[in-house]
Amino acid sequence: MTTTTTKTAIAAIATLTTATLIPTTTHQPAHADTITTGDKYVALGDSYASTGTLTQQVPGTHPACVQDQDNYPHQLAQKLNLNLDDASCAWALTYQYDQPQNHALPGTAPTPQKEHLTQDTKLITISLGGNDAGLADVFAQCAPHIHIPGLPDCKDTAEPTATAQINNPDPEGRTLHQRLVDIANDAQQRSPHAKIVFTGYYTAAMKDYQCIDDGFLSQNDRAFLEQYVTSINNVVKSAAQDTNATYVTPPNQPDGWCSPTNERNSSYFGIPEGSLIAHPTHTGQQRMAQTIANQL
Repeated sequence: MTTTTTKTAIAAIATLTTATLIPTTTHQPAHADTITTGDKYVALGDSYASTGTLTQQVPGTHPACVQDQDNYPHQLAQKLNLNLDDASCAWALTYQYDQPQNHALPGTAPTPQKEHLTQDTKLITISLGGNDAGLADVFAQCAPHIHIPGLPDCKDTAEPTATAQINNPDPEGRTLHQRLVDIANDAQQRSPHAKIVFTGYYTAAMKDYQCIDDGFLSQNDRAFLEQYVTSINNVVKSAAQDTNATYVTPPNQPDGWCSPTNERNSSYFGIPEGSLIAHPTHTGQQRMAQTIANQL
């Protein structure tokens, strides 16, 4: 795959992910009802929720949302026999909870994601924050290093911007953490009987492992990418804790980090395996669905 193709694919949809240790759960709201067969489940999120296998698009959805039939919301709904209302869409920011999604392609998702929440919703998953934290920009900057040896570390230019996007407040004075807290609190008001689950992001690179799909990424860059996604996940986890929601850590790679790319949770190659570059694979979405089901 050429550098241009790689950068275009990443810039076209994006948000990253991290694989860390054991699924972590915070306390459930005391008023959340037990989830039973046929209950309504609403999935809020960006491309790390919406995508799976690119050839399995959900009929009737906007192509730019890249909402696939084997994403974790669909697989989770199937496992638990739930009635899924999937609001996830690639490119979504936390602002798409309250606003129509008119970036990067106008009209991608004309209805704010919160409009899918109703009084009878019993389960809400939230996979948001990665785009706010600049995942698309960071991975576009680092993508050339997969294919071209000898480039300066992408960390040097990507890290300052990434850190600022995670920590700096928006024009309304809200940090990413506060925006996620606001989403959870509003979702609880709209769906008072629902369990709320935040999910973290997989990572496509690890400091101590250089896999074939890492190409020429240096150890410094792999360490940066791993820590960067961990920082995003720490913000998501903190928001879950502050709202009595559940936080689910992306599950480990059970067969070793450098498994064949089609067996990886997330792969830098992506498209040859049928998924987006640096996004969850079919297997990664399957494992995420199972991990959430285990927590419920």
